[in-house]
Amino acid sequence: MPIITTKKAGTCRACGGLVRKGEEADFSAEMGLSHVEPQCSSGPVRFRPNARAARCACDTWVKAGEGRLRLVSDAGAQGGGKRWAVDCPACVVR
Repeated sequence: MPIITTKKAGTCRACGGLVRKGEEADFSAEMGLSHVEPQCSSGPVRFRPNARAARCACDTWVKAGEGRLRLVSDAGAQGGGKRWAVDCPACVVR
């Protein structure tokens, strides 16, 4: 994963801690932002903040700040694309 210098503060995907503006961090679109320490950069994704309200695949309305984001890739005939999907708390544990 590439190491970047953050341009704004964010939440670490592994520990949920604050990654400050100007701090070095690991980042990928699929995984998100994390601290560079091994326990965070190689740890599982547990915290991926959801900034917008949306509907889950099970048709449950998920408020902003709840649930978990998931990157969905589509390799369709037009070259495909990527979009964010939201999972409600009930679907996250499945």
